[in-house]
Amino acid sequence: MTKYNYSFKLQVVKSYLNGEGGYKHVAAKYNIPNESQVRRWVNLYTTFGEDVLERKNNFII
Repeated sequence: MTKYNYSFKLQVVKSYLNGEGGYKHVAAKYNIPNESQVRRWVNLYTTFGEDVLERKNNFII
């Protein structure tokens, strides 16, 4: 499973929101194998804001 950093995810989301193409086009442009990943990031961003795209490791001990 590929992990994407915050700035990459934000760039992908902004590309979609700026009308540079649909989910499939944006996924192909950024070499993301599954367009549903782009859809998920966009939905999270529009619902919760850009901070939600930042990966946080939460460990329960």
